[in-house]
Amino acid sequence: MLGSVKIVIAAAAVFAAAQTGAAADNCVRHRDMMALKVAALQQQLMVAALTCHAVPRYNQFVVGYRKQLFNSDNALKAFFIRRGSVAGYHAYKTKLANNASLTSIADMDSYCRAAFAAYDSAANAPSLAAFVDLQPAAVDGDFTSCAETRLAAREERRGRRRALAER
Repeated sequence: MLGSVKIVIAAAAVFAAAQTGAAADNCVRHRDMMALKVAALQQQLMVAALTCHAVPRYNQFVVGYRKQLFNSDNALKAFFIRRGSVAGYHAYKTKLANNASLTSIADMDSYCRAAFAAYDSAANAPSLAAFVDLQPAAVDGDFTSCAETRLAAREERRGRRRALAER
């Protein structure tokens, strides 16, 4: 009986390691996550420019952060090229714009209030990175921070060790 329990525990550990490896395949470095977030926020603000009649505010955002937006977009392209697909870059940005549009349609008043607050925050932020760090960004769920993935894996291992120690 004890041998069967050990086999089940070993199988569970192998399965968990495989799951952690799969999650690690989609984890991204901080710089890449920042580029993904910048793209998400820019698409949200672009949709807000049209939906909320805020084109001057969007133009102020783009002109104010032109160089940083350009560099971030190049980092985003490089990220998708490393993953093997320039088409992935275009698909990601299209998906972001579509999601932002659907969100704005669902509750335009809330969307516009949030967008105007974001425009105000952007106008007062010392840098694009500082602005992005303060904003909730809807990054595609396929991507997670490697730091978060490592932390989750570490907590999972601790939990398994505790469970084994209690037996």
